[in-house]
Amino acid sequence: MDAVSGFLQFALNVLKDVGPAIVLALLVVWLGHKIAKRLSGGTRSLLMRAPDADATIAQFFAALIFYLLMVVVVMAALSILGINTSSVTGIVLGFGTAMAFVLKDALANFAAGIMIMIFRPYQVGDEVEIGGTKGIVRSVELTATRMQTRDNVELIVATGNAWGGTLRNHSALGVRRLDMDFGVEYGADIDKAIETIIGVAAADKRVHVDPAPWAKVVSLGESSVDIQLRVWCDYEDYRKIKMDISQPVKAALDAAGIGIPYPHIIKIRQKVKNSKARNRIAKLNKIRNSKA
Repeated sequence: MDAVSGFLQFALNVLKDVGPAIVLALLVVWLGHKIAKRLSGGTRSLLMRAPDADATIAQFFAALIFYLLMVVVVMAALSILGINTSSVTGIVLGFGTAMAFVLKDALANFAAGIMIMIFRPYQVGDEVEIGGTKGIVRSVELTATRMQTRDNVELIVATGNAWGGTLRNHSALGVRRLDMDFGVEYGADIDKAIETIIGVAAADKRVHVDPAPWAKVVSLGESSVDIQLRVWCDYEDYRKIKMDISQPVKAALDAAGIGIPYPHIIKIRQKVKNSKARNRIAKLNKIRNSKA
């Protein structure tokens, strides 16, 4: 009983000495959490009111403010408890340095994700090409961009590759130029062929009038004169026109009497004349006939 009584007395003395500090530290943590949460929510609401607001960006900065404030609150609570925060800070910095070295690639993608969300080189719905990989953006995250190909394959590209490499956004400007080559025979009327090809393009309502459709001879092939057609159109119509225009161009060239060349395979038989072989065959035939 004396031992138990002594322990209780010791505990009461300790509680009497550090109790107020513990209560104050807990109060600081509680109030700090409330304030951090309120400021975080206010930041998110403020960012969501901006034009072209992005929920991902708003959530990221709201979380960043919350955790930074909570670090300050915890350090203040430790100081109230009489704990030397300088040593804690050193441990945290050392641990952070080690983790930064281990997770340098992940942190690089994280930093690239922040830059992408701030400068917005592309957004959901854009058709982009990152490092030769082409697809439609489905989501932009801090560490990766999710895309979908035309044949319904999901692609996940690290944001470090998107920010640090060459990025081509096919739909950002809204208008595209379509280039297509058509070959005609060398004997064809080139001016008539160009006029026919331009006429087909101009008849398509999806093709822009300004700039007007353009066509010129761009190369002289082995068996054809190659004419390139250039038309301007909306991004949404680019692929459709590319798939649709070849058939009416072929029909128009046929109607104008302009042929489209195609490869020909010519087989040549070579007869080898050998007098000695011919004489030998004749002798064999003569001997065979005499025996018969």
